[in-house]
Amino acid sequence: MEKSRYGSYSHHGLLLALLFFLLFDLPMARVQPLRLNKAQESTMRNLSSMVSAMAPWSHWDTTDPNPCLWSGVTCSVPSNCPGSSAVVHHLSMSRFGLSNSTVIACLCSLDTLESLDLSKNRFTDLPRQLSSCPLGARLRTLNLSYSQLPGPLGDFTGFRKLEVLDFSFSLLSGNVDEQLSSLPRLRSLNLSNNTLGGSLPTIMVHSLKELVLSSNSFSGLIPSEITMNTEMLDLSYNKLSGEIPSDLFLAAGLHTVDLTGNRLEGHIPRGFSRSLYRLCLGGNLLSGSIPGSIGDASSLSYLELNNNYLVGGIPRHVGRCSKLALLNLASNQLNGAVPTEIGKLDSLSVLKLQINNFDGHIPRTLVNLVNLNLLNLSQNSFTGEIPHEIFQLPRLSNINLQGNKITGVIPTSISSPQSLIELHLGDNELTGVIPTMPTSLSALLNLSHNHLSGSIPSNIGVLKDLEILDLSYNDLSGPIPSSLEGLQSLTQLVLSYNQLSGSLPAFRSSVAVDSTGNPDLLNSTANASDVMTSTEDHSSAIWIAAVSFVVGFVISFYGDGIRNGWLTG
Repeated sequence: MEKSRYGSYSHHGLLLALLFFLLFDLPMARVQPLRLNKAQESTMRNLSSMVSAMAPWSHWDTTDPNPCLWSGVTCSVPSNCPGSSAVVHHLSMSRFGLSNSTVIACLCSLDTLESLDLSKNRFTDLPRQLSSCPLGARLRTLNLSYSQLPGPLGDFTGFRKLEVLDFSFSLLSGNVDEQLSSLPRLRSLNLSNNTLGGSLPTIMVHSLKELVLSSNSFSGLIPSEITMNTEMLDLSYNKLSGEIPSDLFLAAGLHTVDLTGNRLEGHIPRGFSRSLYRLCLGGNLLSGSIPGSIGDASSLSYLELNNNYLVGGIPRHVGRCSKLALLNLASNQLNGAVPTEIGKLDSLSVLKLQINNFDGHIPRTLVNLVNLNLLNLSQNSFTGEIPHEIFQLPRLSNINLQGNKITGVIPTSISSPQSLIELHLGDNELTGVIPTMPTSLSALLNLSHNHLSGSIPSNIGVLKDLEILDLSYNDLSGPIPSSLEGLQSLTQLVLSYNQLSGSLPAFRSSVAVDSTGNPDLLNSTANASDVMTSTEDHSSAIWIAAVSFVVGFVISFYGDGIRNGWLTG
């Protein structure tokens, strides 16, 4: 029994040793790298020589004799010829500073390329050179962004397999449409940040999934078929006009629409796809109300309708957009109370409702927005007190309630936030004293144009990172605490039009201080100057009096001498 047990252990030990050998010895057996056929290897070496001569600063690592091991080069063996030599399938020559057309002639012989990245170079007339290039036969991805290519887009007749085309930031001009007619497989087109104009191209929309034409000069109407199969549409910052097609946001699979910064007018369409993730319509001429059907966009995470002429209130159905992370309705003509349903948006990070006509109390349901980072309700007509619960939101970094009709005291809970860096409470009707502020404040603290009283608390001096402090136009009294001199990051201090007294502390010369309108406040620098001037004036008066006395005495002496004969010959 014992013997068989030992024998069994020896057998298992042999298996373990064999397994150990296989696991740890296999990596040591070097896998032979792929090698190109002679024609492509010669082409790659010629290409390397051209780059070295043309752009020696490009840092293209071609020291290895095998081009398949160079940076930016991907080789593979064709699937239909498993025993053949490898070919180049992907080539990236981004940021090489290339400009000579001979490089293109060399690249054109790499007819096996499926992906070519020539972005951030300085080619001229490149589209025309590529139009007759053999590499278009298999190419699927072409990136020529940031390539400084003034002129029209050019012809892509030989690129029938092209799926991704990026010409963004390339100084292109002229109209676009027919040049894309020979690209039946095009899925992604990015022509953003050029000077292209005319009507929007639609000839390729049957295959497109992503269309980015932002920051150009396209004009005219938006054709309804442009989102036929599109999932992402960015037409922002052009000169598009007219109304938004009623079915534009209904396309199945559509997740992003950005029409920001155009001249679109009319009402917001009422139909929304459930797949819609981002909708940006800011900076247009849109009017009417926000449709209640916005709640149908259950996947919506970003909604930007700012800088339009929208009226009415916020529809309660917006509370059904539970995934909203950003809601920007700023700079419209919206009115009424903010619905309590806004508190259901517990994913909300940014809420911007400034420059509207909202009134009523600030809803206490905002306390449910546990992910809120930025809250801007400024320049409205909110009344009542500040809900103290707002300052207990854990991620809040920026609060702007400026320019409302908010009353009451500043809640003592203001000291609670750990992330608050900017606080605007100016232009309201707040009363009471200034409470302890959170030590995280660094950018700005604005309490101006209120009815705050009492003294400036010395603990403001612990806000070492604070850059701007504005306490102007209040009823603050007493001396300015010397602890404010310790605000090492302070660049601007505004204390004007209060009832402050005593002497102004000696702030650094880099701090712009405005203390006008405090009649009992003495500027230490000015006081010293006044004393010096007064002393100098007093000394001058004494000197003039002494000189006058001496001159008078001399004249009187000579007069008496002449009369009495003392000074006669």
